Amino acid sequence: MEPMFPINVKLNLSEGKKFYRYTYNEYTTTHGKTHRSELNKNLHVSLQRLENEGFEYHIDIFDRVHLDKELSPSEKDFLAQIADINNEVVLLTDEYARLKNIQGLSVLQHKVAKTVEKLSRSYVGKQAEELYRFLKEFYQKENLVGKDFLKKNHFGMILHPFYGMYEQENEGKHRVRYNNFMTHTVIDIDETVQTEAMRYDEELLLLQYTGAIPSDKNWEMFYGEMKRKQVAYNREKDIPQLDKYKGQMLLDFTTKEVLEHKLTIEFSLGENYQKKIIYHIKEISHEDL
Repeated sequence: MEPMFPINVKLNLSEGKKFYRYTYNEYTTTHGKTHRSELNKNLHVSLQRLENEGFEYHIDIFDRVHLDKELSPSEKDFLAQIADINNEVVLLTDEYARLKNIQGLSVLQHKVAKTVEKLSRSYVGKQAEELYRFLKEFYQKENLVGKDFLKKNHFGMILHPFYGMYEQENEGKHRVRYNNFMTHTVIDIDETVQTEAMRYDEELLLLQYTGAIPSDKNWEMFYGEMKRKQVAYNREKDIPQLDKYKGQMLLDFTTKEVLEHKLTIEFSLGENYQKKIIYHIKEISHEDL
């Protein structure tokens, strides 16, 4: 159905429990040769309305599978144990899923200490020691933990900043940052909701958005990395660009819970370097696990 504005996209339920399947596929093509990295996760999301009109989110990750030929089995195990810390995170949000604070940060800090102690028995060396020190300091700061949590795309696809009030003439827009388009680089992208493309019926609400690179302020990082990787490019005509950036969110029209969310990104820097990334999260039943 054609949208009738204003449209208020806010959470409207007392309690919810859902299972999601999250997949991440990354294709990096250099000089015509493509390397693929894949990550699969199942998530359990519990949502509870609080008395002060906010919400409590607990997102539990399990069945973690990381398929990347360049990572050794021990490295994959290390990453999984570090990521497992976040299973204890409980987020407090407002009705638009905007993060207010973290519940029980002391419990999280205790788990960090136990995980670091366990890992230090198997992983030694300067790099490991620096990581352990970083983890201990990082989880002492609630604001950093919260911001980092939402940067993880499988969480951001559920607690998405596109909840909000929409007028026909006012498009929702916000800025996100990526560091996985190329090693040692960051890039900012402006995401914009296409209000004219919003559709809904009595059961479902479809929200679509696109992305654009707002400036060239981080391009020198990419040129420097191309030189380090010895990947040929033409400085005059080859610039970092988005060939595609398309997101689609399907929400329950009544509760405004995310049912499915897919984001496809295609990035290139000339003929010799391309990157394609597909994020996808979809509600599944307990029987589908």
